[in-house]
Amino acid sequence: MNIEILSAIAEKKLEHINGSLLDFRKNHLDQFKLNGFQEISKDSYKFTNIESFFKELSYAPENFDSEVPDFKSTIPTITFLDGEFFGSENLQPEISIKMVKSHFNEVKDLFTTTNALSRLHHAFLQDGTIIEVARNSSVLRPLRILHILTKSTVSAPTNIIIVNSNTKVSIIEETRVLGATSHAHIAETYIKAHQGSKIEHISVLVENEKGINHSTITAQVKQDASFRSVIVSASGMMNRKNLSINLNAPGAHGESHALFLTNGSEHCDINTEINHRCEDTTSEQMAKGILDGESKGIFTGKIHIFPRSQRVASSQINKNLLLSKRAQVHSQPQLEIFADDVKCSHGSTTGQLSDDEVFYFETRGIPMERARNLLALGFGLEVVQKIENQESRKHIQDIVKNKLNEKFSIGDIK
Repeated sequence: MNIEILSAIAEKKLEHINGSLLDFRKNHLDQFKLNGFQEISKDSYKFTNIESFFKELSYAPENFDSEVPDFKSTIPTITFLDGEFFGSENLQPEISIKMVKSHFNEVKDLFTTTNALSRLHHAFLQDGTIIEVARNSSVLRPLRILHILTKSTVSAPTNIIIVNSNTKVSIIEETRVLGATSHAHIAETYIKAHQGSKIEHISVLVENEKGINHSTITAQVKQDASFRSVIVSASGMMNRKNLSINLNAPGAHGESHALFLTNGSEHCDINTEINHRCEDTTSEQMAKGILDGESKGIFTGKIHIFPRSQRVASSQINKNLLLSKRAQVHSQPQLEIFADDVKCSHGSTTGQLSDDEVFYFETRGIPMERARNLLALGFGLEVVQKIENQESRKHIQDIVKNKLNEKFSIGDIK
């Protein structure tokens, strides 16, 4: 889809919108028409030509015409179908939920970014959730926000998560694409971690071979609060994930853990930024990729320590496992330090499965195929093990195991 087609689709979707949401969407659509993708930073999208991926999208509607499978889970779930609210099950009493579309005026000031993809998201802005978790509560069970995509179109969901003081919660955002739909899914999530809160946010993408998924997560972390992000890109023609964690007060802690699995011609680009805006803040990052075929993976991780942000501790590591000589990975760990009392480290490694490790398993009676399986599984699941909530971890672990079985020639995983 070129800019003209994207704009025409966006204008069509304005027909049933009114009030301040209509003005908001029209304004950003006008800006996108004027500037197109020119506002994209060439540095942060160095290895991902986002405009070329949009041009690859089909003009013809290739909608999924079979019955939508049942993605039910024992986990409390809010479901959206092609960007519109579809239903909810087993929601917890500590969590209040409102729809973005009907409460837009309450949250419109959050939308401050002005790059091309955010303008495109704002022009298409659909429904989403405003989730608020009561203070002084520990929500034992996770909450899942499930997006099911069945149409060849553009969807732009928004989720706003507000976790009040001294509260603990685990939230999963899961995207599932059905059939061969040629689509663009442009999502934005805004998270506020109030004083003493502890948030675990897990994003998992199960895309198809014809779609684009571009999503942005922005977290604001207050005093003595903790925010952990776990990103799993399980499949997709082009998945781009932007994560920004802002540590705004003493005692704030941020974590970013990511795993991408690519095969064939898949392209995954994970861009993270942790901003230490205050003294006495801590963070850690780990990103891992398993790549096969002619796929491409990119990890860019930036740690930015602002002036006067003393007594900061931060670490970052990126490891990649190549199962094919044709696969490519680009690793860009970055440190930007403007304070002198800090402890920071970063590193990056890329390699293939170790023949010595496989041989070690074989000498103990484990066949080579099973040995490769165990090594790849252990490599990938190190990221999944960072998920603290046991129910969330089991759910994501099952997805990762299924995709490892499906995508890579490493033997059955039990």
